[in-house]
Amino acid sequence: MFLFEIQNLSFRYPSHCGFELHPTTLSVEKGGLVGLLGPNGAGKSTLLKLMVGLARPQQGRVLLEGRPLQDLPVRERARKIAYVPQGLHFTFPLTVMEIVGMGRHPYVGRFQPFTAEDRAVCERALSLCDALDFKGRSYGELSGGERQRVLLASALAQTPRVLLLDEPTLSLDLSHQILLFEIVRKLHREEGLTVVVATHELNLAGRFLDRLVLMKEGRVFAQGAPQKVLTPGNIGAVLGVAVDKLSHKGDFPYFVPKNKNAVILRNDNG
Repeated sequence: MFLFEIQNLSFRYPSHCGFELHPTTLSVEKGGLVGLLGPNGAGKSTLLKLMVGLARPQQGRVLLEGRPLQDLPVRERARKIAYVPQGLHFTFPLTVMEIVGMGRHPYVGRFQPFTAEDRAVCERALSLCDALDFKGRSYGELSGGERQRVLLASALAQTPRVLLLDEPTLSLDLSHQILLFEIVRKLHREEGLTVVVATHELNLAGRFLDRLVLMKEGRVFAQGAPQKVLTPGNIGAVLGVAVDKLSHKGDFPYFVPKNKNAVILRNDNG
């Protein structure tokens, strides 16, 4: 069963240097774990915005569980889809629980106080993201990796059916990148979430995600299982970088730039 169906979708920003998402047809199965890959300007973030309803296509439509997305009331949409954009910042000082509590807005009326159930949902979301220890802290005091886990918890507090993540590992060090992908895969497996992740991390996407969509210049270039999509030929054609494909003790292959002087560093976590 398809959770999302993207049918002949096209989009152009009014003044965005001529970028255009060309007619795109794509489906995401219920319970899917999907990665959107490609260089800057390929259309990954635009596609996520169209999938959550933050942008309206000039052509085509997005179906969520067989219903046109634009026909769904905003509150109903927010109860089904959680979206974490890249580079999210807050102007005012907020606590971790205030950030996570924002995820309860689709369920709480205006000026209505949180219930014990709302607070329990927020704490469970933090626990699922290995961030419960942060609940009494200020969001501004956290490291980049800790903030991303709190933002993920806020999305989970919506109790959604699908989670859309735009560059969730942006500016994180390798250990926090791996931790975040491990959390995302755990949420997919244990909570039954459908997850779509836009990312530049080819090696981590190949290791942790089940299906990849490689985009170039507003078009889908290749899609399918990681072993099918992540090939030296596809990477070279889309990213313009010649790479070597390496394997280590049966792991999913890793890709490194073709450079005889390149040094490959590995640890037990990949």
